[in-house]
Amino acid sequence: MSRHIDLNCDMGEGETEASAALDRELMQFISSCSIACGGHAGSEHSMRQTAASALNAGLRIGAHPSYPDRENFGRQSMSISESALSAAITEQTAALKAIVTELGGELSFVKPHGALYNDMARDAELTSLVVTTIKAFDPTLKIMGLAGSHCSAICEDLAMPFLGEAFADRRYTDDGQLSPRSQDGAVITEPETAVEQIMSIVEQARVESINGKWLPLQAQSICVHSDTPGALEHLTLISNHLISRGLTIDAT
Repeated sequence: MSRHIDLNCDMGEGETEASAALDRELMQFISSCSIACGGHAGSEHSMRQTAASALNAGLRIGAHPSYPDRENFGRQSMSISESALSAAITEQTAALKAIVTELGGELSFVKPHGALYNDMARDAELTSLVVTTIKAFDPTLKIMGLAGSHCSAICEDLAMPFLGEAFADRRYTDDGQLSPRSQDGAVITEPETAVEQIMSIVEQARVESINGKWLPLQAQSICVHSDTPGALEHLTLISNHLISRGLTIDAT
């Protein structure tokens, strides 16, 4: 078992000082963050503020583009042409990269958000479109996607590095997809349960589905959503538990 683990969190999804303050608190316990860049949430101000805080915390920074659908927070599948989606992803990623570069940092990865992320895990053609779009923009960027999905093989075929991601605060279906948020129990809100799920992934390379089926799962990064109720408590308990087991929270 690797003795280090990358913990990541989605950030910059609010415009208030309270939201920014929570992000800064969460940054104490993670090693990577993906920053909303205008598709589902985020503005130039929030991108700049969040990126500056992430650089101060020494975090690896990723872009978090989505379907251009702020009304639904990017959590509904969207009927959109390939060219329009490609343009939206490029515009969002470019906006964040410019800010991070200006601040003296480096954009390391791209993690699609919400419905786009989930749709990619089910639709190989969509995954190819998104990965090709990112490669055309910057072939050095890593793609973060659902561990155990076809996204890994597609990235390999397109010569793009892939980061397999698992979740501390989401349940899985029996086929390895994320359980829909509308399903009862799909979001894990108890920190002790989140810790159990992470340790199963980290130490045993497996996860229990929402129906009790054990699935093999190897991941390079573990996500805790910043908008999950009790996210700060989750991350505090998770990081303390990982450290007590002799693991280092590190993105390298």
